[in-house]
Amino acid sequence: MLKDKLNNFWLECRHSPCFMTPITALMVLTMCILAFVTLLCQVPTFFIGLLLASITSRGHWLVEFLYPTAIARWGHLTILRMTARRNNGVKLDEASVTLPMHSRAIEQRTEVVKGRVYIHPLPQLLDNIGYLIVCVPPKRRSKRGSPPPILGVLVDCGDADSVLDQIDLIRDVHYANIENNMIEIHSLLCTHKHHDHTAGNRGLLKSKLVGATLKNVCGGAIEKVPYCNTPVADGDFIKLPSKGNNDMGALVEIECLSVPSHTRGSTVYVLRNKVNTLASSDSKPVVSHLFTGDAMFSGGGGVPFESDFESTKEKSMDNKTIQSQFKPNGGSLSIERCFAKLLRRSVPDEYTINSPDGLGIHQMMVFPGHEYTIDLLQRQMQPSNLHFNSQWNRHQPSIFFELASQYFVAGHRRNLPKSTKLLTVPSSMRRELKINPYFRSLHKRGELLLTALTIWYKHLHKNKKSKLAKFNGSNVDMNYLSMPLTFSMDDSITASASTLSEKTPSSANTWNVNHDDFNRSVFTTVYTNDLEEVVHGLKNGRLTSASAAKKLTELSNKLDEPTVMRRPIPNTLPSDKKIYMGLLALAVLGSDPSGLCTSDSRKLNLPAPVGDTDHLLISKRKLISTLFRLGLLPSDKALSGIDQIVLIINLLWEESRLDIGNEPTDTENERADFEIGRAESDDLIELGALKLTLFGVVYKQPSWFRKCCMPCNSAPQVKSKSKLKRTGAELVKHDVAKCPMCASVLGCPKHDANDDDLSYDDENDDDLDDKESSGHLQYVQTSSVDPNYDNDIEVRMIRGVSSRRKITLEGKSP
Repeated sequence: MLKDKLNNFWLECRHSPCFMTPITALMVLTMCILAFVTLLCQVPTFFIGLLLASITSRGHWLVEFLYPTAIARWGHLTILRMTARRNNGVKLDEASVTLPMHSRAIEQRTEVVKGRVYIHPLPQLLDNIGYLIVCVPPKRRSKRGSPPPILGVLVDCGDADSVLDQIDLIRDVHYANIENNMIEIHSLLCTHKHHDHTAGNRGLLKSKLVGATLKNVCGGAIEKVPYCNTPVADGDFIKLPSKGNNDMGALVEIECLSVPSHTRGSTVYVLRNKVNTLASSDSKPVVSHLFTGDAMFSGGGGVPFESDFESTKEKSMDNKTIQSQFKPNGGSLSIERCFAKLLRRSVPDEYTINSPDGLGIHQMMVFPGHEYTIDLLQRQMQPSNLHFNSQWNRHQPSIFFELASQYFVAGHRRNLPKSTKLLTVPSSMRRELKINPYFRSLHKRGELLLTALTIWYKHLHKNKKSKLAKFNGSNVDMNYLSMPLTFSMDDSITASASTLSEKTPSSANTWNVNHDDFNRSVFTTVYTNDLEEVVHGLKNGRLTSASAAKKLTELSNKLDEPTVMRRPIPNTLPSDKKIYMGLLALAVLGSDPSGLCTSDSRKLNLPAPVGDTDHLLISKRKLISTLFRLGLLPSDKALSGIDQIVLIINLLWEESRLDIGNEPTDTENERADFEIGRAESDDLIELGALKLTLFGVVYKQPSWFRKCCMPCNSAPQVKSKSKLKRTGAELVKHDVAKCPMCASVLGCPKHDANDDDLSYDDENDDDLDDKESSGHLQYVQTSSVDPNYDNDIEVRMIRGVSSRRKITLEGKSP
């Protein structure tokens, strides 16, 4: 169609340096001229602001098209080197002095395969971090022939001189006792094209020490990395070196994952050990080490410089309705889609069976390209940045205390004397799920989607004869359930269940760490009342040592329980804004990030971009996998197990298929479908079809031009057979007597200090649904005091009503 051709032509032009570089330069020149005219003429800034607004809001174009130029490279690196020298106490006229490292990291190494494969951090420039992956040859049984060297792969090089010096130090400190301790660098993996990550490529190739063996410089297929001779796309595997009996490819593998957001061709390199290479026990989990560059940091993500442009109105969540469109590749949405992809792809589902947490999260480690941790965590603690994802009253207490703990630890390490500052990375994915705002946003989107699925199944789905009670665990499509049901754990379980504790012992100059060390918390936070109860039990002899140990290991898990319960008003449907947020959740959790234009998608092996979000393809497998990795599909008594959520999603996909009739499916065929699974093509359904089925919203909304021309009453409306009211309100439940943070402070007489059960009593929630939805406010009785007197007192305290007035519990639902 002509519209699609014009759209593709605009996308090609939008991301073409030949076309956009002069335009961007002209924009900068125009902005400078207008600013100068403003100073001369003293015209009102309001009118000039109207002219400059469209230019300044597109400031990211400066990074995308002018930053790659030679003058920008010189300016950026000069500023970085001058600042690094000043921060480390080196005089600026000492040009011969090698740029000092910003952190003490020579002693540290992460063990991937015991005694064979290690990762060494390489601090560079001001706050950059590169990495050296080495493969040590095994001990030779015979002295015949020359011994093989140590094989190496580099990740990002912003300063060749500093990297070469550190390689020499690493060889002398860690591998002095090896027969042939020469480190041969065979490949250089570049996460993206920015100068602080690639400025050292030329120096490495010209170096006598490295240039003779460095044959492969890898980078994104569209990224234009300097001196790149091996372009990579999504799903590619790096060819690893081998010499003699030292075969790196036999021990580990490196997969490339394209994550277009920070730049169009950003690539995350995932290093995994191969099966049966880590320990001597029978269960050997595969651990993934993610070299994320600027795509992901500890506590945040890189600025989406080259994502789709979003205006201020498009970014705002105000006044969003069912007719509002969104850009899946724009701004923070592009970052969240990349993060969800990393969760799904880092550890394949078949390798999570032996994981201590059952989800593979314990097996993921993040190696970012910058030391930004303390700045990113501090930003989340500032009152000016308390957006929705950082409103701590909407999160469990454990999330806040984990972030506060990591902020304190990061501040301690980064405020040590200059020569002894320690890195705060690598980080574990288990920790990032709590301290990273983008992962918290993914979790919130998942919770919203599960709520929408529950409401749909209860009120809207067509085939009422297909009850979930017909199915049990054996009838569920096992392609979607390759992971166990356990989803939460504490540090003690991690330490006892992991088989990777058999690492090489550390010494004074060799600090050997693995993913177990980075998953272990520095601080453990518990409720004081719970701890005092265990202490009193031990003093009085009521608790044995085994019982006390069990209770102590469970104390920290109580902070994972929410202190305020929120849920939609029963027997109501979601509002327009909730529908919009539900569509965002489906797009973010159920689809891979796409290329920014069609040519990018072809070269990077990514899905093609869509002009209309109704045509965005959502994958059932990806959606369920993401919900699993986020821990949102636990075994729950109220839902009769994890199988029911998966079956609801299967039912949604069945009803959303527009190529089949609406006749009811035979029970036996339906059962067989869940057991065998659908074809790959049936796994993908357009977002518009899911929107029509899940929310009752028409498939295709009119354009803005048609909306202006159409009569007021002819615009498409939400269609639903249900007569339930739509509302965005929710019920909030907070029991002062049982809330761990309120009971002891208020001295509530209903609270029993010896009561072990501090959970909420939800047994009668289902019975109260009809009463709550009919407009009557109900108070749950928690005491043996006379009901009438107790309710009267509660209402008087809450509403401030005098006893002389008649108390009524009737009122409109919130």
